[in-house]
Amino acid sequence: MNSGNKNPQPGSFNESIAEIACQFTTQAQEALDRAHRLYLHNPRVSLIDFGWKINDRDGRSIEKTPRIRIHVREKEYGAAFESFAVNNPELVIDTDLIGYPVDLPLAKYRTGQKPQLEWYGWEAPPVNPRGRVFNPLRGGISISNAFKNSYGTLGGRVVDRRTGRNMILSNWHVLVGSWYVPRGTPIYQPGRLHGGTARNTIANYDRDAMNSYMDAAVAYVNGNRPITNGQEELGQVTGTTEPLPDMVVTKSGSKTHITDGRVTGFVGRMVMNYDGVPRVIRNVFHVAQISNDHEVSAGGDSGSWWLEKSTNRAVGLHFAGSNVPEYALAISMPQVLEALDVRIGPENT
Repeated sequence: MNSGNKNPQPGSFNESIAEIACQFTTQAQEALDRAHRLYLHNPRVSLIDFGWKINDRDGRSIEKTPRIRIHVREKEYGAAFESFAVNNPELVIDTDLIGYPVDLPLAKYRTGQKPQLEWYGWEAPPVNPRGRVFNPLRGGISISNAFKNSYGTLGGRVVDRRTGRNMILSNWHVLVGSWYVPRGTPIYQPGRLHGGTARNTIANYDRDAMNSYMDAAVAYVNGNRPITNGQEELGQVTGTTEPLPDMVVTKSGSKTHITDGRVTGFVGRMVMNYDGVPRVIRNVFHVAQISNDHEVSAGGDSGSWWLEKSTNRAVGLHFAGSNVPEYALAISMPQVLEALDVRIGPENT
């Protein structure tokens, strides 16, 4: 894989967050579009975005210089790469074609819903403090639909712009999860893997944003329990904002509870498998560890909302991650809300 040293070197990202967005120039946008066209569907590629250079294989040394980042599932070096290139020329990533400095981070990403497990109603469900019945409802707690013996996270309360009714926002793979699941499907709180049954129905699936390239869906709450604008252990959501590199974010998830991270990349695209169908996901941003001894996310956190830590404004909808290195992926919240025609409203709406 070519190092890309022939490409021009832009300035460093040592400015404020407000100035960081200015580094995403027309040249960078054109290079990112070129990378998407050339390599998004390469089976070795797991994500393509724009952000910081990652200097080590563990993803813990991040250099604040801008790169087009082509994340790969595996790497070969030396003789192994030469052999691979000879035998698989169509899979080689030639960074000289991008026209901008390129980084090739190593990471395999997967959706973050707790997988379906063998658990039966006559057994005690797995213990998790986020897996109990919550009243009132809030973001950061266990949910699932009626068909999947699993759980994800209730992201938070939104308001339907069309009707003014309260809804919950989470991932498609949490609220729906299969292409046969119909509109109106019951949503349980807690999720089925935590013992949720029909008596725990709190909402019904209404629509999703998969056709807008986003793993997001909403469900109308049924009024059986009140719902607040809060996040478990984090308080009220105060609005929305765009993700930007260097932003410190926090989330409340039903598996790892409160975790923090730092945005290192944004405006990403990737191909993810959903119920046997590969789908392109857009508007992806990348979150890395702040502290090396704390995980960012885990299975069961899907649907969580990442908030800007300093303001509690919603930044993104968590949907995937990687354990080695420890990363999280989310979809930019303003684009999610627009695609679903919903808004984050104040407590009294």
